[in-house]
Amino acid sequence: MAKRLYTYIIIVAAIVLSITGCTDGKQGMVQSRLPHDTLYTEQKAMAVYGYDPVRALQIVDSAVIVGNMSSWRADKNRARIYSQTQAGERLDSLMHWTAGARLDTARIIGEQLIRHDSIKNSLEGQDVLEILAYVARCQKDTTLWLRRSRQLVEVCRRQGAETEALRGEAEIGAALCYMGQESEGMAMMDRTIVALSDGELKFNELDALVIALKRKAGVMISKGQAAEVLPLARRIVTLLNDYEHHPDKYHDGTYREPPASRREEYIRFYRSQGENFIATAYAALGQSDDMYVTFERLENIVRDAETREHRARYDALEQQLKRQESEVHSRQMTIVAIAAVCSLLFALLFAAYVFAKNRIINMKNRGLVKLIDETIRYKERYEQMHQSMLAHFVESEGETVPHPVDLKSFSADALFQYLYDDIREKRLYLDPKFDRQAVCSRYGLTAVQVGNAFAQGSDYDSVADFVRDCRLEYACHLLTTTDMKVADAASASGFSRATTFNHDFKARYNLTPSEYRRR
Repeated sequence: MAKRLYTYIIIVAAIVLSITGCTDGKQGMVQSRLPHDTLYTEQKAMAVYGYDPVRALQIVDSAVIVGNMSSWRADKNRARIYSQTQAGERLDSLMHWTAGARLDTARIIGEQLIRHDSIKNSLEGQDVLEILAYVARCQKDTTLWLRRSRQLVEVCRRQGAETEALRGEAEIGAALCYMGQESEGMAMMDRTIVALSDGELKFNELDALVIALKRKAGVMISKGQAAEVLPLARRIVTLLNDYEHHPDKYHDGTYREPPASRREEYIRFYRSQGENFIATAYAALGQSDDMYVTFERLENIVRDAETREHRARYDALEQQLKRQESEVHSRQMTIVAIAAVCSLLFALLFAAYVFAKNRIINMKNRGLVKLIDETIRYKERYEQMHQSMLAHFVESEGETVPHPVDLKSFSADALFQYLYDDIREKRLYLDPKFDRQAVCSRYGLTAVQVGNAFAQGSDYDSVADFVRDCRLEYACHLLTTTDMKVADAASASGFSRATTFNHDFKARYNLTPSEYRRR
């Protein structure tokens, strides 16, 4: 009977292992179909941010979690999404319907990034300054637009990026014109256009030239000089037409050059602006026939853009639906496999139970008596050991419990590390009354010893700073993993007052708890 039972156990174990292996294989197939490095990348986020900024922000957050993107690069992409999305009202609605909230958020993120010299004086700093200059222009803060553009030109010149510097000088010229310094601003834009037109145009120079022409045309429109707008706008359309028919001639591999899949979108965007300048100039000059013809071309461009945008949104939703279906199927297969494994394990345990029970029933009386006798002796030894431990550790009234480790002989570094590990492991900081005196009482140390441990053995100035950081980290965990109210999370993290918690949280993370939870 025993041999037969062992045979059954071996068969059941083999079945369990085979099913577990199949489950792992299916999960591996799902992972191979949906690898994280192809779903959550900067390229994926930037491909959809124009018409679906919410999805783009979700991709950026996921890319940080899976390790595909650093935190500062994620902030730079968030600033770009907030500032340059075409669906601005959708983002503003998520920010409590505050008009321009997305631009304010982009500016705050960009200013935080540009404070770091390692970013400001690099190629990444160029991107951040471009975003800040763009936001200032959208918010009609001409003074800030001028200052950010000048900073951008300085950084570009230090990096040897002359074309990027000329692009920034076009922005400076436009800002000067809007501030009343027309002669200086016009001269700068004219110099920029001439410098970019010299030599063979590649895409980076083409893009900068289009921007410079567009800025000058915008200034002319605002000054009522419609006749001078027409040659500028026509040149923009001509450049784009040539790029559309001869893209290889302009190819330079720079990061600004759009991929082939988005080339038409780039051309359509700037061509619509050029045609809009032409139509506005014709209207101001009273040439109604030419204006209607231009409006018809512009209408076709807009209609084509709307069609492509709706198609892109449909494709994005279809991909999201397929991904969700795949995830649901994977979860269902996992649940089925777990249920099968649990059933087989239960059968295995039941067979082992029956076998053990039969052995116990067939034991002789002598073995049973011996087992009872050993149990009694073990109980006596346990009670003696328990009484000995109580006599050693239980404190008598008015007497401090001796700590099992002699901490007084530790160096400052070793003592801090011991206290750090013990306090965090046991979460002693969740007690609102836990402070330096509590540390002294618990570990049998003096205030001087505790102070030296934190001052010399750590980066913390005091026990209070260390306890506050532990509580804030735990509060962050509660805010992102539970639905607790902010006040409840503060109390659960060891803060006795909600106002203290809000102040410390804002000082540490530069965000309120509610803002942190939303982000």
